[in-house]
Amino acid sequence: MTIDIIDKEARNVPTLASIAERVGVSVNTVSRALRAPNTVRVELRRRINAAMEELNYVPNRLAGGLSGTRSDIVGVVVTSLYYSEFASIIDSLQSALLERDLQVMLANTRYNADQELRLVRSILSWRPAAVAIIGVDHPPKVVELLKASGIPIIEMWDTGGDVIDTAVGFDHTQVGAAQADHLIAQGYRRIAFLGSVRENDKRAQKRLSGLEAAAAAAGLPEITKHTAQQGGNPELGERLATELLEHHPEIDAIACNSDVVSFGVLRALKKLGKRVPEDIGVIAFGDNEAAGCVTPSLTTIRPDRERIGKLTAEAIVARINGSEPRITIVDWQLVVRESTQRSTL
Repeated sequence: MTIDIIDKEARNVPTLASIAERVGVSVNTVSRALRAPNTVRVELRRRINAAMEELNYVPNRLAGGLSGTRSDIVGVVVTSLYYSEFASIIDSLQSALLERDLQVMLANTRYNADQELRLVRSILSWRPAAVAIIGVDHPPKVVELLKASGIPIIEMWDTGGDVIDTAVGFDHTQVGAAQADHLIAQGYRRIAFLGSVRENDKRAQKRLSGLEAAAAAAGLPEITKHTAQQGGNPELGERLATELLEHHPEIDAIACNSDVVSFGVLRALKKLGKRVPEDIGVIAFGDNEAAGCVTPSLTTIRPDRERIGKLTAEAIVARINGSEPRITIVDWQLVVRESTQRSTL
C-alpha cells in the first residue's frame, strides 16, 4: 500500500558559495579552509566551521570537489548487525540496486545517536545518489543533514512517525497491539513485556506502547515491564525472565522485544518448572530462523524483510528518476506456534 506525501519541504543544498557568502569571504578561502586548514587563521576557520554547521554543509570527498557531482553509491544505515536482524533487508536491497548499477555503502549505528550523526555525515560527504536508513526517529541534527542533502532519503522498517522523504515499512505500534490481542484471545491476563529496550530503539518502544494500549482497552492490569539497555541475546532473556518471575509470580504471559531474547526466556521457564504455554505464554518479534525449531516452537511476528529491501530499492530508483515521495506499508504476519497455543490444549 502506498500513501502520497502531500507536504514536501523545499530543499536548498548548501554550497561553498553559500558558506562564503555567510562568512563574507571568497569561495577560494572556504575551499582552502577545508583542504589546508592550517593556512587559514584560527578565528576565520571557526567562523567558517560555524557557518557550515548552521547551513548543514557536508564537504565533498569526490575527486574535483564539484558540488553537483553525485556518485553511484547508496548509503545504507542500520542500527544493528546482530542475529541477522536486517541481513535479509540488506541482501535484497543490494541485489536490486546492483541490477541498476548502484553500490551499497553500509554503516551500523549500534543504536548510538552520536555514531548515527557521524556516520550520516561521512556517507553524505561521498555525495551518494540516495540514503536508506532504518527507522523514522533520528537525532534532530541527522534529520537536518538528510533534509539539506537534496537527495532521496528512504526510511526503512518503520512508518509510524514523521517521514523525511519516503518510507517503506510498517507501524510497530500495531505490532504490539496484535501481540496483546493474540495473548488475550488465548486466555492470558497478566502480561509482561521483557527484553532489550535501548534509549534509541524507538521501534521496540512503539511495540511496547501498542501492547500497553491494547491491554488497557481490554481491561487488563497494567503491563509489567522488565527491560535492560544492553543488546538483546538469550542470556539477557534468561536473566530478565528469572528476575521477573521472582518478583511477579502472577505473570502468565511474556511478550519479548525480539526472538533471541525469547529463546533465553524459554530456557529460564524450563529451569523454573513452568509449562509453556499452559502456565505462561511467550510471544516475540522477528521470526528468527530458529523460532520454529526451539521447543516449544515460538509464536512471533514475521516482518517481510526481503520485500522491504526490494521495495526500498525500487523507491530509491523511482525517487532518483524524479517520482514523488511516498509511504509504502509492507504487511507483516503473526505466526502462531506452540508457545501460546493454550486454547487448543
